[in-house]
Amino acid sequence: MDKYTMVVIDDIRTVVNGIAAEMDWSREGIEIVGAASNGEAGLELIRDKKPDLIVTDIRMPRLNGIEMIRALQALDLHGKVIFISGYSDFEYTRSAIKMGAFDYVLKPFTPSQLREVVLKARDAIAEERDQLRRRSDMERKLLESMPLLRQEYLGVLIRFASSPAAIDKRWDFLDIRLDRERLDVLVFEIDRFEDWTRSLPIGEIELLRFAVQNVLEETVQNATKGLVFRDGLGRFVALANAVPELDMTALAERCCRHVERYAKCTVSSGVSMTAVSPAELPGAYRQAMEALSYTFYTEGGSVFAYGDLGPSGETVVRCSSEDEKELNYCVRSGNIDKARLVLDSLFTAWSYSRGKPSPEQTVRVLRGLAEGIVDTAAETADEQAAAEWRKREGAPLTEPQTSIGAMREGLYALTERACGFVNSRHQASAQTTIAETMRHIRETLSVNQSVQDYAKRAHLSASYFANLFKKLTGMSVMQFVTQERIEKAKQLLAEGRTVTETASLLGYEERSYFSDVFKKHSGMTPTEFRMRYADKEPQA
Repeated sequence: MDKYTMVVIDDIRTVVNGIAAEMDWSREGIEIVGAASNGEAGLELIRDKKPDLIVTDIRMPRLNGIEMIRALQALDLHGKVIFISGYSDFEYTRSAIKMGAFDYVLKPFTPSQLREVVLKARDAIAEERDQLRRRSDMERKLLESMPLLRQEYLGVLIRFASSPAAIDKRWDFLDIRLDRERLDVLVFEIDRFEDWTRSLPIGEIELLRFAVQNVLEETVQNATKGLVFRDGLGRFVALANAVPELDMTALAERCCRHVERYAKCTVSSGVSMTAVSPAELPGAYRQAMEALSYTFYTEGGSVFAYGDLGPSGETVVRCSSEDEKELNYCVRSGNIDKARLVLDSLFTAWSYSRGKPSPEQTVRVLRGLAEGIVDTAAETADEQAAAEWRKREGAPLTEPQTSIGAMREGLYALTERACGFVNSRHQASAQTTIAETMRHIRETLSVNQSVQDYAKRAHLSASYFANLFKKLTGMSVMQFVTQERIEKAKQLLAEGRTVTETASLLGYEERSYFSDVFKKHSGMTPTEFRMRYADKEPQA
């Protein structure tokens, strides 16, 4: 329970004693800290004790009530004044209340009447104290949260336009200690932040971010007035006042070196042109972000200044239709080695081009190549296989790309998968073609056909067909024909067919030639084979 102090001032001692000594104020949390018998002594008492409650007669020697109110206001004392007044002083009392007195009690009064008014004043003080505590608590919380409020506001300020008047108001309220002219935006991003932190506990991630921000703040503030605030999980923005002797690109490079040295990670940075006023910060932030995007071409730890990028569109990365056709032809034929050479040639040509195109343009070109590779591979397959291939690959290279190196690896990997898919389709088709040819050979052993005849039936060139047949079976076409004829001959001879009849059924016009071929492959003549395995006697 709060405690309150009260003084009593009256030129009649019995009134003072009755109020101060005979009434029990302690149970109400009120302590009598003094009494006086005239206005001047009362004012001195008030000045000394600074009581919460002042009970005083309105007409007293040396200083009346209105004069006391004025004196209290001059001394900036805020105790609640309760006047004791007679009926003849009523209008006088009303004037005093208008000037700031809390209330009055008319003579004669009872203890309960006075207690009621005093307690009402006490309760008003209690409410004021509560309000003061709440305000003080709010001010404390506001002070504690000021860094967060400042960061939130600056995050909005660099993204959205705002009037100079609104900026000035918030700038002063948040105590942003930067000059409001000639501001540069430096954006820093932890390289490969997701890869760095994927396996780290949240505490270590926060420690890393805290360390990076601290290093950036110290480095910037050692060079100029500056503020650093977070702009996402792994990104920070520094606002720094530009001064004639300070090279902002060099400052950004120094920040990168210090982060690598003290925070044990690398950051990249984009630096804006100088903003004349805070109202131009959104444009400067976009410039810094565009400059930062050029770290796409590096492995990190790099700084790009917007002023060094050159006019937009000055450098263009292109892939000629001839290069694209050659790449797709390599994919269509499943020639991964040649496809890699084409990609090597493209990336080498781009690396020697003057300047660097915008990362967005490079990403568009590489994604276009990737889409062409997926489409070309799909065209080599039947409808079902093509649909499965497209579903598996999805939209190629559409995930966020952090560097051209990552995109290059992705494109090479996609090309390898596409050539593998095409080759698997070629292999399946070739196996089907050769299997069909082998079946046909077995069904037409009595017909003398050439390699050209079999190739024509498979709709392939003779040389390609012959190579394909040998690759899949391990023997030439005619070796397979001979092998199948000899195996069929053994079957016929074992069934009791004559040598002459067997030779004729298998397309051999001369018995002697058939006998020579048979002996070469089986190690015995047809007659010897028949005598060994047939049930009938051999015949001429």
